[in-house]
Amino acid sequence: MRKVKWGVLGCAAFAKSTAIPAMQRAEFVELTAVASRSLEKAQAFAAEFGFAKAYGSYEELLADPEIEAVYNPLPNGMHPEWTIKAAEAGKHSLTEKPFAANLTEAETVATALKKHNIKAMEAFMWRFHPMHLRTRELIREGHIGPVRFVRSAFTFMITRGPNVRLDSQLAGGGLMDVGCYCVSEARFLFEAEPTRVFARADFDPEFNVDMLATVIMEFPHGRASFDCGFELPYRCDYEVVGSKGRIFCPNAILPGDAAELHIEANGKTDRETFPGVNQWSLEFDHLSRSIVEGTPLAYGIEDAIKQQRVIDAIYRSARSGQFETV
Repeated sequence: MRKVKWGVLGCAAFAKSTAIPAMQRAEFVELTAVASRSLEKAQAFAAEFGFAKAYGSYEELLADPEIEAVYNPLPNGMHPEWTIKAAEAGKHSLTEKPFAANLTEAETVATALKKHNIKAMEAFMWRFHPMHLRTRELIREGHIGPVRFVRSAFTFMITRGPNVRLDSQLAGGGLMDVGCYCVSEARFLFEAEPTRVFARADFDPEFNVDMLATVIMEFPHGRASFDCGFELPYRCDYEVVGSKGRIFCPNAILPGDAAELHIEANGKTDRETFPGVNQWSLEFDHLSRSIVEGTPLAYGIEDAIKQQRVIDAIYRSARSGQFETV
């Protein structure tokens, strides 16, 4: 299969440290162009990573007829605008999470994508890791019985100060930054959508974003709960509890070379380990294959809309102090 010509919007620190190196390792990605609001910065990225072209504006990159797909790691609040502009330019998109700041924005993006017949995916790279595919396989095969509870956490400490994660105008906050992974995990593991949610959150009076949150999600046949935010030590795990046992994943989102599952069922405990893989590379290759082969995305725009619908309900509950319907 041929490689897809990719462009990158912006020179974000995450793109430099993680996403672009993953693109370099991906089998079906050709690093074609990078854009920044500073041509000098774009040129430095191009020289460092081997992009064929550098542009001093996002618009110039989108106007390049060679570019087939763009990676959008811009600040949260800018995701919808530039996913729409990419679609209008005929470019497919891998947009970093969260896909949008609210459901209305997500649906607006979906309309543009459908109008221009464009593929787009919210960048939850963890779903492509063999470890999580194995968890779902074990669930489907009945190893722990029907799932009744999913418990997860994603927390870390953050330094107060200028930071896009703390910018309410750019869709900052703990739920948007890390809690969204816990929502995605629960939906993935239950293979269903929650019907209602309850949330308690601590909103910072200075930055007006959620710093810590605890959430309960009710699914048709069970419940999920999670903690997320910026004011607790690093945690990133999930536990799936069924009627006959449980699966614990101690390094859920960022396993590195420590990918493992602890499986308790039938009166014994097993531990399965997985070789290190670059889950971001797998994600880029999945979208590239879909573009070239015309195959459906495993997680397209409809999934992003369902995800945003849950997040909107969580924010409503955090403000109302009551259960909210999804």
